[in-house]
Amino acid sequence: MNVFLLIIFMGIIGSFIGGMTNMIAIKMLFKPYEAKYLFGWRLPLTPGVIPRRREEASGKLGNIIIGHLLTPDVFIEKIQSPETRNFIMLFIDKQIETIENEKLSMRYFLERLSEGLSEKVAGSFNREIEDKVTAEGDRLYYKKIHDLIPPDAMTTMDVKVNALQPQIISKVEEYIESEKGYEDLYTMTDEFIENRGRLARSIKYIMTKESIVESIRREIIKLLHHPKMTDIQVRIIQDEYTRLKEYELSDLLSVNDKERLSASVSDVLKERINIDAILDRPIAEFNPEMFESFKERGKYKLLDNIIDYLGKNTGKIFEKLQLAQLIKKQIDSFELSHIEKLVFDIADKEFRMITVLGFVLGGIIGVLQGIIVAFL
Repeated sequence: MNVFLLIIFMGIIGSFIGGMTNMIAIKMLFKPYEAKYLFGWRLPLTPGVIPRRREEASGKLGNIIIGHLLTPDVFIEKIQSPETRNFIMLFIDKQIETIENEKLSMRYFLERLSEGLSEKVAGSFNREIEDKVTAEGDRLYYKKIHDLIPPDAMTTMDVKVNALQPQIISKVEEYIESEKGYEDLYTMTDEFIENRGRLARSIKYIMTKESIVESIRREIIKLLHHPKMTDIQVRIIQDEYTRLKEYELSDLLSVNDKERLSASVSDVLKERINIDAILDRPIAEFNPEMFESFKERGKYKLLDNIIDYLGKNTGKIFEKLQLAQLIKKQIDSFELSHIEKLVFDIADKEFRMITVLGFVLGGIIGVLQGIIVAFL
C-alpha cells in the first residue's frame, strides 16, 4: 500500500512540475516585458524572449512575408487574374457613369487633387499665353516685312502691286472726270489766276475759266497715259514697295506700340480660348463621339494598360513601398500586451495542449520514478 501511494504521489508531483514548467515557459515568451534588476544585476531570462528579440523578430518576419508570401510574382498573378480584371473594369465603369451622370468637369478633379489647383492652372495657362505672345513679339520685332509674310502671300502681293498702276490711273481719271474733280480743278484754277497778279488775271478776257479747266482736264488725262509717265509711276510704285518690304517691324512700331499690340493679342487669345469655361465644361461634353467611343472600346484598352503597367512595375512599386520595413515598423509600433493577446488568440488551443502535455509527461515521468524508487 505504501508503495502504491509513493508511486501515485511521485506521479502527482511529476505532473505538477511538468505542467507548471510548460505553463511558465509559455508565459516567459512575453513576461516580463522589461528587464528586472536585483542589486544592480539584471536577472536572467528578463525581459521575456519576444520582448528581448522583438526588433530582430519583426525584421525577420517582414523579410519572410515579403520574400516568401507577398512576393511580386504573387501580386502579378493576382493582378492578372480574371477576378482582378473584373474588379478594375467595374471600377472604370463606375467612374465613367459618375463622370457622365454628375457632369463632372476638369475643375472638379483638379480641386479634388488640391484645393485651389484649378485657379493655379488657369492662371498658369494665361501667363503662358502672355509669355509666348511677348516672346514671339520680341522675336518678330526686328524681322523685315518680307520675312514676316509667307512666300505664297508675298507672291500674291507682288502680283497685286504689279497691277496697281493701271488701277491708280483709272481711279485718278475717274476722279478728274467726275463732278467733284471738275469742281476741285475749277477752284484751284480760280485761286491760281487770282493770286498771280494782273497778267494772269488777263487770261480771263481771252478764255473762260470753264474752258481753261477743260483744257487742264484733257492735258492731265493725256499726261497720265503717256508712256514715260506710266514708266515713272511703275518705277515709283515698285521702289516704294521694295523699300517697304525691307522695313523692319521696329521701323513701323515703337516699343510701346509693340507692347500694347502683344497685350491686345494676349487678351484676344485668352478671351477666345477661355480656359475657365474649358475647366468648367463637363468632360463628357468635350467630344461626345470620343467619349462614347471610350465607353464602348477605349475602356478595355485602358484596362489592359493598367494591368500591363502594374505587371511591369510591381517590383519597382515594392521597392518604393519598402514593405518589409513597413511591416517591421507596424509590428514594432504594437504594444507588447497587444502582440501577446494576438499570439495567444491565435495559438491558445496549442498552448493549452502544450500545458496538458507537460502535465501528462510529468505525471508519467513521476510514476516511472516512483516505480524505480519503490523497487530499488
